[in-house]
Amino acid sequence: MRVLLATIASLALVGFIILMTRIWGMGQTFQEYKSPFFDGQTPYVSVKTHTLAKMAEAVDARPDVIIWADVRVSKDRVPFILPPQRDIEFLNAKLAEQEANPTVKIMQGNKISDYSWEQINEFYKSTPALKELYEKFPKTRFILNVVDNVAEVDAIVSEALQGLNSEHRTLAQSDTNLILSAIKSLQPTWLYGTGRPDLMRLMSFDALWVLPSTQFKGDVFVAPFKILGRPAFNDNVIAEMRRRHKKIFLIVENEEEFKRAKAYNADGYISTDITQITSWLAQ
Repeated sequence: MRVLLATIASLALVGFIILMTRIWGMGQTFQEYKSPFFDGQTPYVSVKTHTLAKMAEAVDARPDVIIWADVRVSKDRVPFILPPQRDIEFLNAKLAEQEANPTVKIMQGNKISDYSWEQINEFYKSTPALKELYEKFPKTRFILNVVDNVAEVDAIVSEALQGLNSEHRTLAQSDTNLILSAIKSLQPTWLYGTGRPDLMRLMSFDALWVLPSTQFKGDVFVAPFKILGRPAFNDNVIAEMRRRHKKIFLIVENEEEFKRAKAYNADGYISTDITQITSWLAQ
């Protein structure tokens, strides 16, 4: 009997703590962060592109497009644009060269950040350095998805864009929250997105019924529909982001996801095909 009573008392205490935490969270008020980044027509359309030619095509098709670019860093501290899925091409080529020349040191590591910008650019001839984006498209907005968590990546990315009018046309995004925090200390006028740990924490706190008390430091909620085959967010998370006056940018991989994003009244759509997303919006 004592064990039963102790269990009931413990559950009641836990329930009380959860209720108080939720009430505290719901009592928090938030102000919308105004930024010139959000000037212009809505919904916002972003396209993932990784060469200057493809970016030019997207800008020609839709002048107000926001370019998503995966930012990488070379061994000699040059930030450049390349999707991580393409690393294997370069590394396999270096391995083949090494096997053909066993007496010469060709393989310098198993990550693309172990190689110089000259080596990388020689292999990926259409791969631009980060600063080229801002130089070629002086009025375009960018989502910079910083992939490589290397030493001083915050300073490397920040310094590369000095003097290129990046202040109000940059949204920094990364799956590593530490990168976002570090860059934010150097570039406070940039907007900041959502890391994978943020998405997992929001879903976990929602399951515990304390979502309103979850800490979220981003300016924009950026999310795919799934992470590792599991939902990256749900209705409750979207509602909480609305309560906090956050813009919502959803990554859409197909028409079904686009329709779901539209049902959520997403502020922005992120796609890999500017023609496709434009046709969906026209329907």
